[in-house]
Amino acid sequence: MKLTLENLSAGYDAGLVLKTLSLHVNEGEFLSLLGPSGCGKTTLLKTIAGILPARSGSIFLDGQDITNLPIHKRGTVVVFQDMRLFPHRTVAENVAFPLKMQGAPKAERLKEARWFLEKVQMEGYGSRKPLELSGGQKQRVALARALAAGPKLLLLDEPFSSLDENLREDMRNLVLKLQKELKMTVILVTHDREEALAMSDRVALMFHGELLQIGTPREVYDHPSCRLAADYFGNCVYIRGRVASGVFLGGGVSCPAPVADGAWDMMLRPQGLDMEKPGGYRLVVEAVSFRGNDTLLSLRAEDGTLWKKAVTHLVTLKPGDCIRGSVSVENAVFFPCQDSV
Repeated sequence: MKLTLENLSAGYDAGLVLKTLSLHVNEGEFLSLLGPSGCGKTTLLKTIAGILPARSGSIFLDGQDITNLPIHKRGTVVVFQDMRLFPHRTVAENVAFPLKMQGAPKAERLKEARWFLEKVQMEGYGSRKPLELSGGQKQRVALARALAAGPKLLLLDEPFSSLDENLREDMRNLVLKLQKELKMTVILVTHDREEALAMSDRVALMFHGELLQIGTPREVYDHPSCRLAADYFGNCVYIRGRVASGVFLGGGVSCPAPVADGAWDMMLRPQGLDMEKPGGYRLVVEAVSFRGNDTLLSLRAEDGTLWKKAVTHLVTLKPGDCIRGSVSVENAVFFPCQDSV
């Protein structure tokens, strides 16, 4: 199902949180709403679902205006972080509850519940109560219950944040598998950058109730629209310099620059530093931090630029060592120079 938001505003007694926000989500798309806490991600999700009324603007689902429809008539289902399972009902009864509300006969809804429990790899748990389940198992049951409602649009509000790293990865893979299998349109709210980049067809980056940038994971990471978007993903390396006649020169790096003449900061990711390819870019090792799966190197260039680069091979470098590498400017992004970076 396609979702279209037009000039949507919403908020609470304290004031507006969303400010004339517009967004289009394609049918069968997995979109992540990414941004810092308090930026309006959950408010947007609640407004789409009808939990929070819109102050202005419109919400269309497959061309139908659902802006003022009650929650149960919208065709949207939300899975919250706290899961909100009924503790007094069995797992099967929890999953079957949306079907009960739709008037399905008991035998039919319990059969459907078993089918959805199999889909989330929880077969055999139907007779248990939620208190008998682990956090990951509860999350699977909450997902099965949401799917049983037959949503046109599935909304996920940070559903994996309370799980440990291994369980989070398992749940992400399960959701992606079911999303493709059932051809669902999904919106995920998260502040986990890696999660958004790994799971999404597109990422919508939010700040202060507004959409800062929308694009594929690679677009928003490699080609941020502004310095704020670049810094949110971290791992930014800024090389200060000047552009003259379309050529950037600074920090020992020279390259074409499609910007006006003047002072600019060239933003690169750590992947832009090639330590295996000898060149004229000199760095001094400041710190070496072994992290299990990789080693984080802190490297200082001659102009003071600090690089933090993770490598997976065996590292024999130590603080104080000097190396010479090369810099790739293939994904360089230029921002107007600021007094401080």
